Amino acid sequence: MTRYIGASLLVALLLNALVGAAQTRPAADSAGATEAGPPCPAPVAPRRRVGFVISLDNRESFVQSSAVHIIGVNAGVLLPGRRWRLGLGGYTLSRDYAALYIYQYRNGKRTKKITDTLTPQLGLTYFTPNVSYIFFQRPWLEISLPLEVGLGRSHYTITNQSGSTTTDHRGLFVPVEAGLSILVKPFRWVGVSGSVGYRKSVLEVDYEDDFDGMYFSYRLNVFVGVIWRDVRQYRQNHRFARELAEARRGY
Repeated sequence: MTRYIGASLLVALLLNALVGAAQTRPAADSAGATEAGPPCPAPVAPRRRVGFVISLDNRESFVQSSAVHIIGVNAGVLLPGRRWRLGLGGYTLSRDYAALYIYQYRNGKRTKKITDTLTPQLGLTYFTPNVSYIFFQRPWLEISLPLEVGLGRSHYTITNQSGSTTTDHRGLFVPVEAGLSILVKPFRWVGVSGSVGYRKSVLEVDYEDDFDGMYFSYRLNVFVGVIWRDVRQYRQNHRFARELAEARRGY
C-alpha cells in the first residue's frame, strides 16, 4: 500500500513539473525571440524608374499676325522624382499665302476680290530643349508648367505672277515659350494633353518680322517606358511559365 502511495506522489510531482514548464515556456520563447531574434526588415521603398515618352505635337499659333499650324515631335524623360520632365522637340511649318486676295473698290464700296499677283511664303524650322515642372499629379491626370528655349531658321520668299522670286530672306531666331499644360492618361500606354502659352522671340538675325504671339497645342503622348517594361514583364512571365511546364513534364 505504501508502495502505491509513493508511486502516486511521484506521478503527481512529474505532472506538476510538466504543466509548470508548459506554462512558462511561451513567455521564455517570446522573450528570447524579442531579445535575441533577428530584427524585422525595414520596408523597402518602391524603385523609381526614368519614364520615356514621345509626343506627336500639333500647335496653332500666330506668325506675322497670321494664323499658322505647326507640327512636330517631342521626346522626353520623366525623372525618378516624378516632378520634372526633360525633353527635346523639333517643329516646322510652311505657311503658304497663295490664297491671299486684294479687293477692288468703286465709289468707296468694295465690289469684288481678285487674287494677289504676289505670293508670299514662309518656312520655319526650330528645335527646343524644354523642361516641365509637374505641380499636380494623379494616376490619370497631370498639370505642369512647361518652359522651352529653342533655336530656329526662317525662310521668307515672295514670288510674282511670272514665277520670279522678288524677295528671299533667311534668318536666325531664338524663341522662348512658356505655358500651362494638362495631361490626361485614360490608358496605361497612351495619353492626350493640351497646353496654352506665349512665345517670345528674344533674338532675330537678318529678319525683322514678328514671331511673337500666343499658341495652343494638342498632343498624343505615347509612354514608351511603360510599354517597354510591360513587354519585358510579359516575356519574363511567359518564359517562367514555359520553364515550369517543362519541369512538370520532366517529373
